[in-house]
Amino acid sequence: MDDQALILGSLLDNLAAEVMVLEAGDLMTYGEVLSRLEQLLIVAEGAAHPDLLALTVGLKSLMEGMILGQVPDQAQGVESLTQGVALGQAVLRGEAQPGQTAQFLAARGLAPEGEAAAEPPPDEVPPPPGEAPAPPPAAEQAPPEAPAPSPASETAAPPPEAAEEYMPEEDEELLTGFVNEALEHLQSIEVNALLLEDTPEDQDVIGAVFRPFHTIKGVSGFLNLTDINHLAHALENMLDQARAGNLLLDSESIDVVLAGVDVLKQMILESQDAFQAKRMRRAFDTSALKARIEAVLSGGREAEADKEPAAPPPRLGEVLVERGLVPQQAVEEALEEQRQHPDKSLGTILVSKGAAEPSEVAEGLKVQRAMTQAATRQVQAQEVKIDTTKLDNLLDMVGELVIAQSMVAANPKVQGLADRKLSADLAQLSRITTDLQKTTMAMRMVPIKQTFQKMVRVVRDTAKKQGKQIRLLLEGEGTEIDRNMVEKFYDPLVHMVRNSVDHGIESTAERQATGKPEEGTVTLAAYHKGGAVCIEIRDDGKGLNRDKILAKALERGLVESAEGMGDEEVYHLIFKPGFSTAEVVTDISGRGVGMDIVQKTMEELRGKVEIKSLLGQGTTFTIGLPLTLAIIDGMVVEVAGERYILPTVAVVESLRPRREEYSTVQGRGEMIMIRGTLLPLVRLMDVVGIEGQHREPWETLVVVVEHHGMRRCLLVDKLIGRQEVVIKSLGESLKGVRVVAGGAIMGDGKVGLILDVEGVFKAHEARRG
Repeated sequence: MDDQALILGSLLDNLAAEVMVLEAGDLMTYGEVLSRLEQLLIVAEGAAHPDLLALTVGLKSLMEGMILGQVPDQAQGVESLTQGVALGQAVLRGEAQPGQTAQFLAARGLAPEGEAAAEPPPDEVPPPPGEAPAPPPAAEQAPPEAPAPSPASETAAPPPEAAEEYMPEEDEELLTGFVNEALEHLQSIEVNALLLEDTPEDQDVIGAVFRPFHTIKGVSGFLNLTDINHLAHALENMLDQARAGNLLLDSESIDVVLAGVDVLKQMILESQDAFQAKRMRRAFDTSALKARIEAVLSGGREAEADKEPAAPPPRLGEVLVERGLVPQQAVEEALEEQRQHPDKSLGTILVSKGAAEPSEVAEGLKVQRAMTQAATRQVQAQEVKIDTTKLDNLLDMVGELVIAQSMVAANPKVQGLADRKLSADLAQLSRITTDLQKTTMAMRMVPIKQTFQKMVRVVRDTAKKQGKQIRLLLEGEGTEIDRNMVEKFYDPLVHMVRNSVDHGIESTAERQATGKPEEGTVTLAAYHKGGAVCIEIRDDGKGLNRDKILAKALERGLVESAEGMGDEEVYHLIFKPGFSTAEVVTDISGRGVGMDIVQKTMEELRGKVEIKSLLGQGTTFTIGLPLTLAIIDGMVVEVAGERYILPTVAVVESLRPRREEYSTVQGRGEMIMIRGTLLPLVRLMDVVGIEGQHREPWETLVVVVEHHGMRRCLLVDKLIGRQEVVIKSLGESLKGVRVVAGGAIMGDGKVGLILDVEGVFKAHEARRG
């Protein structure tokens, strides 16, 4: 046996060992077998074994069909695969009968197109050498499996979709997993497709777009979601042409990919809805989209003749040395021998000299082929998916544990025990519960990267509609935030980004007239600051026009007078319902609705928005959000013997004012002068409706709080300190109390009310009449 046959024999032996343990439906092992068949195919293509090459191509096609769910009888498919590998070993040893390979392939529908008709029926196919003849099939035997798609049919148009019934209940887990993973894949495609606009020939990025389409096609075929399968197949073919260098991805082709992503999302979500409602899936007309795909492919074929010659593939010797499979000196010696014997391949020489194992040469050939196609495998971090309901329940239980630990530590009887060991144990318990709480909280945190990356397309599409040139910069994508908050924050972020593109950035002509670059810039940045997550939306546009905003607000009666209003207070008028200074209403913005949504969502999330703007230079919106919705970082204060919690994100400072800093202003009530600025005084005791001794401000403390640029002084009796507390709902009976946002169980077991700063401001204004 020659050296090349030795390599093939080794690969076939390894494949046979893999197939022996193969079980029907084991998709993971299916993938490993397919990988070994690909290795065998690479070597067989360069060997003088046409029967073995044809057999390998057929088995690879069968394996792909099994993975895609196109082989109904998976057990029979495994049996055919086992027989095929045994036949391959017989072919290599020269023990196969003439025509046996062609008969084997034809009997299983694996013969190349145009050859199947000349082959004998399945019952005339002799078994591979060394095997007993199989018993004749019974009349009732199931029909043979449908043939897997041949390589020649990869680019053929898929058949039209047929109406499909809803899936059986036993497929619920499969469908749920498919929906979740497919949506993640589509998000990945969207992000990478947008990168291709800047680097259309980057094969790594093309591969990153191609692979998710391939996965969606395969799994949807397995689940019999044929319409999804066919559309993903068409998009995959388009990307495959780009991978092969036959198609240059331009803006139009990227638009087609993104349109395909949108339609696939709808189809996948429709499949989920139909399954849950036990109804048939709604059909989607994808003919127009497929026509656009075909138009892109036609353009690629016309341009193929004009393309530059491809770069030469990497040499096998270089690959083997770079991967550490063979020493450099051994490769050089083998190359010298190859010059003397040109009929021998480098791999054959290395194996015959004992410098490399057959499997190592096959691995090198596989890498060489992959490098030629510039297809890389992305290594993903290991992770475990957990039901979010279980995670929320865990967090609730940890919160209860923290409360229970605090109550035990604050118990007067425990505190009265002068036992050093008990004190040390309580301190240790406190540290463990705190660490457990932090760890549990971290499990709910996700990087904001995915949300930010979705904005890339928002900016692209909005700018394209407006005819503007805009670049989006992303900063701090690794910043983590509560996953529940991400879901609620997405829509407001879309509104604000669109607003920056539509109203903030000027048109190209306006930018040129003012000496600015034609391309505008929008920056999204995220970072942690003072126990909160800050998200900035910055643009280098025309900025906010204070006078224009005030004029519009006065016209609509939103303010009575502009006197004493600071810049930020004026800027916050844009959050009023229906407020807009836009001269032209577009399908994107200008109706005064989007920013109102932002305002309401910020209230729900206990966040705040700061606005800074320079006319003609740009605007920065800074959104401050708590790290989590489950725990609040608060300042605990006491009023008339009751404890209340103010969110620290709203607290500016606390102080004891002097008597001369207190005054009463007609029409505005009690005021405190804080560093030259008069701030209204709010007596919390009156606002929350409890009785207590009337005290003068200079006899006690005031806490300065801020909401949307407005500041007030809250009169309190004591400052107890800063504390993180677990938020508890107060139930439906107290849901309408606007000054209270929730409750928390304090260390002594009593309930402390969490105050809503905006509600306190409104209640104070209502009392003044």
